[in-house]
Amino acid sequence: MTLKKIIIGLLILSAIIIVSSFFLVFRTKTKDLSTKYPYNTIINKSLKTKQECYITIHKHALENPYILDLTNSNFYETSDSIYKIPIGTILKIESTKAFTTPVSGSTHCMVLGSVYLNEIKETVKFEFFWGENPTYGLYDHDDNYDIYPLAPWQEKPLPFKYFWDGRKEPHDWEKWNAN
Repeated sequence: MTLKKIIIGLLILSAIIIVSSFFLVFRTKTKDLSTKYPYNTIINKSLKTKQECYITIHKHALENPYILDLTNSNFYETSDSIYKIPIGTILKIESTKAFTTPVSGSTHCMVLGSVYLNEIKETVKFEFFWGENPTYGLYDHDDNYDIYPLAPWQEKPLPFKYFWDGRKEPHDWEKWNAN
């Protein structure tokens, strides 16, 4: 084997390692949340809306083309129709996932499902962001917790902070929303 072939082989191997590293770092990572509380209580269920909500096509969708929200004020970037979903509408929950974006590294927990829209006479698949980590996972494991704000199928949000170490403590939503 000549020195030239060894150098070319090392360059090709280096290029493969670099390209593979970029692929691993700059891809959206997903994690199934279907066994984690409270997501495990809604998976594969048909839930009736108890809150009026809205849905529209989402330009930056991660998995499903529509986004569902309790208010239409978060749809500032859309030029598509915004549909109102009345109380009593059935949401079919199919899965829940955590998506970690490549550049910022932020994780968003999403409920994925479908709903029938009367206006277009069609069942559409949606994403609904549900679950927040106010500590952003930057502190000791004992201090990290998740909270779950009001969802369309709830009368009130979950009243606890769910700590990553298994503890739970009451969460004051009125005080939280006042800040």
